[in-house]
Amino acid sequence: MYTDLPLSNRDDDKLGRYLFAEEIANGLVNSFADNNESIVLGINGNWGSGKSTLINFIIEEVERLSAEKEKDIIVLNFNPWMFSGQKELQNIFLKELYLKFESQKEKLKKASKKLADFLGHLNWLKYVHSGTGEAVKDAKSFLDGLAKEKDLGQLKKDVDELLIESKVKLYVTIDDIDRLTPSEITDIFQLVKLNGNFANTIFLLAYDREVVTGALNTQFGENGKKYIEKIVQVDYTLPKISRTDVERLFIDSLTHTFNDKQIEDAINRTFENLGNEEFLKLFKSLRDVYRFNNSVKLRLPSIYIELNIRDFFLIEALRIFRPEAYEFILESKNELTHRDKNQTFYNSYSGHTKEESKAELIEKQDLDHISKSIIKDLFLFDQRSFIGHTSTEDLIREKRIANPNYFDRYFNLQLTNFDIQERVFNGFINSLDIEEKVRILEDIQKQDKLFQFLNWIEIKSFKVEPAKIENMVISAFKFSDSIEYERETFYSFDSNFMIIQRFCSKQIDRLDKQELRRSVIEKHVTDSHKKLSFSSFYTLNSLLRSKEMSDKGELYSDRMWYGVFENPSGDNASYEKKLIKWYKKASKILFQEYLKNPDYLNGQELILVLPDLKLHHSSFYDKEFKNLISDDRKLLELLILCVTRNYMISGSVTGFQLAKYQLLDGMDVEVIKKRLENISKEDLTKDELAVIKFFNKAYDDGFEEKKYYNFYTLEDVGKW
Repeated sequence: MYTDLPLSNRDDDKLGRYLFAEEIANGLVNSFADNNESIVLGINGNWGSGKSTLINFIIEEVERLSAEKEKDIIVLNFNPWMFSGQKELQNIFLKELYLKFESQKEKLKKASKKLADFLGHLNWLKYVHSGTGEAVKDAKSFLDGLAKEKDLGQLKKDVDELLIESKVKLYVTIDDIDRLTPSEITDIFQLVKLNGNFANTIFLLAYDREVVTGALNTQFGENGKKYIEKIVQVDYTLPKISRTDVERLFIDSLTHTFNDKQIEDAINRTFENLGNEEFLKLFKSLRDVYRFNNSVKLRLPSIYIELNIRDFFLIEALRIFRPEAYEFILESKNELTHRDKNQTFYNSYSGHTKEESKAELIEKQDLDHISKSIIKDLFLFDQRSFIGHTSTEDLIREKRIANPNYFDRYFNLQLTNFDIQERVFNGFINSLDIEEKVRILEDIQKQDKLFQFLNWIEIKSFKVEPAKIENMVISAFKFSDSIEYERETFYSFDSNFMIIQRFCSKQIDRLDKQELRRSVIEKHVTDSHKKLSFSSFYTLNSLLRSKEMSDKGELYSDRMWYGVFENPSGDNASYEKKLIKWYKKASKILFQEYLKNPDYLNGQELILVLPDLKLHHSSFYDKEFKNLISDDRKLLELLILCVTRNYMISGSVTGFQLAKYQLLDGMDVEVIKKRLENISKEDLTKDELAVIKFFNKAYDDGFEEKKYYNFYTLEDVGKW
């Protein structure tokens, strides 16, 4: 952590201030060595320019040079912050001077007696505020019995004499003058004016001339600059820190800010040329650099994976140095963030693109040029350019603040209830552990975020190598083995099962070789280490449908498994034979497992397996299906599944039909009619009672196709 304390070690000097200090110290020690003059030297610089550090370096060098010349010096670092009023300031200054002299008896010899007389005349003890500690008690004891009064001028003359006789140089430093109130600044300069003519005394004052001049103007109503010139004989102005130095110091200190190499590497990957970043123009001093880096050090480690580091740096710079710009961004999420171009690209009322509207909004703000430039950098993108444009997917991949899903992270520095940590995305994309990926999907499913998660995985894994794609598909397939099949909803929203299937299809299409695409599928449908799953069966079923579409020239790039058959010159016929062989086996194996354990397949899965079982294993089907529907409740269950296979939506009402083609092989309508008439209705569910009435209605209407009824009321919904 970088502190705001001034430097005292020349090894920490980043701005070459020590060389400047050496020049000043050399002049003070050598030019004033053989005379008894006093001098007031001013160090001028703006806040954070290093005035305190320079004074420390000057004193360090003065002490070194004086020791080499065997010259005695006394240094009094006077802190003017703990006082109120000119009279108290004068007395505290003299008290501090007395205590410093008292501690240097070997150098001053007679100093204690003469200074005690001086302080006794001022009767300073009654002015000193409480809390001065043992030093005040000692001083009081030292001054007990003093009654002799002297003229103030005579006493100051005595002090001059003892400094001259002792050949001791007194250095008085007064720092941070520009941080005081205007009246306190005035008191300090009057103090120096009153005491600045001590012999062998050098005052070192640190201040911002502009601030001090303004304070003196306020107090005296006259030219503060001339007032300073009357008191300060020599004025040094610290050179401003160059833009190059600020950039160099920022980069240097940033590289030493973090102990975690992963964070350093992430920062290095983020910035191609950190020194050219616009936000560095907000740094005016080394203090600004340290202030920013300290904030980043505290905030970045816990969230650097969740955010775009460059965007975070820009936002953090505005938060620290331009809070009004930061507040504008925080309050303008809807106006600034990037929406899907199909929704917000063009404003038909204004005739402007969304980006043009954002640019106008930013320009209207009462902000400086740098702030506006940073905000535009964060939020403006030219969507009309075909080269170098930024897409919605780019914003997601790069975790940019301009994406509304990421925006809040930059201000909350935590995830929202609907957010997913980046480490979870990274784990699913980069981990080689199949079981870990499956656990991730299971957790995401529990949060009901599977669609969002896999959609973002597609975007974030845009440039990963084929091996990682293959690993993700295998993991997703394995996860799908544990998910029950549900067809899409009435409103065409995919079930979790179908979300996984479509994800696997898209990822397989990304693999660059058709052989690799097919081998990944084979691992799923022919894995001998697991029980055959409905997921494997469904994958085979949909692959064969895609092959049919490919043969007809109707398999387009947006269809499932396009990449498996997109090469017409490939050995598709041979591959199709493999699929059919596996598929024939699959339907029988699944049904056999179902007969042993009815929970092995749900109703929707069963209704998809049975037609293929009939097609490929007719005798087995006829025997086992007859046994299956001999149970009245199982017959009703299958009837419900047959009815709900075909539906239409009219307004807010959903209608169903029952045509003969919807019934499974072995379901004779006349036999069913008689059985339904004889079924006991006492223990039947609402749906079971409804399907009996529905079957009878369809029977009476001749199982008319495209005629739809309300399932419960039998109200005519209409024809398709």
